[in-house]
Amino acid sequence: MWFSKLQSRFRKSATDKSTKYSEENSLRDLEAKMAYRFKDFNLLRLALTHPSYNIKNPANPNNQRLEFLGDSILGAVLSAKLYDLYPNEDEGSLSRKRSFFARGTHLVKLGSFLKLEKVIKMSPTEIKHKGNKRSSTLEDGVEALIGAIYLDGGFQAAQNCILSWIGNLEDKLEDKTSTMNPKGKLQELVQSMDEKPRIRYNLIDHSGPDHAKSFIVELRIGQKIISQGKGNSKKQAESSAAAKAIQYLNSGRFKMEK
Repeated sequence: MWFSKLQSRFRKSATDKSTKYSEENSLRDLEAKMAYRFKDFNLLRLALTHPSYNIKNPANPNNQRLEFLGDSILGAVLSAKLYDLYPNEDEGSLSRKRSFFARGTHLVKLGSFLKLEKVIKMSPTEIKHKGNKRSSTLEDGVEALIGAIYLDGGFQAAQNCILSWIGNLEDKLEDKTSTMNPKGKLQELVQSMDEKPRIRYNLIDHSGPDHAKSFIVELRIGQKIISQGKGNSKKQAESSAAAKAIQYLNSGRFKMEK
């Protein structure tokens, strides 16, 4: 009987070592993706500890405090970078640009890129219900990692990681504003001109039955016709015309009429 118990202990010890080795390899893979090596590995483990993991022992730490800290660090890094990139923009415009990177789908994409769903520690119930893949889990995980990097390596290390993960802010904002909000982007371009001409959208045609209408909108900047847009609604046609106008303005061919 004693030999059977000894075998059982040996198997459990081997299993524990294998699990620990596998976990450490996963975390090292994560560090490689993050392009950051932790001096204090426990900070990385804490950043990946979801509150549900210690639900039976709520006194044990989780990543919520790191998430709070990381959110502030992320905001500071983005604010400083955007302040330098856009010296002529006001507070409102800079805040909107920062919010694009600081929350929502962008952080979720970062979490997916880092494959946090594979390393986040959660309760079995949460894992069963795919809580590890939930957008809020990935978003919070990224913020917690930023907080952990800040504590481990300081502000410069956190800044380097954040800007490396995001990539070229100007290119990403250009893609976002021109595809998701072409009218807003066009307004920004025109407002940057010395003359600040007026943008006008004129509905010049609409046709078709109620369930399949077609609208054509003409866009003028100042007195000059720049583009036409077509869509299933007036708003869609205006967005199409604005996107074409952005391309025209960026080509450098636009000249204000004297």
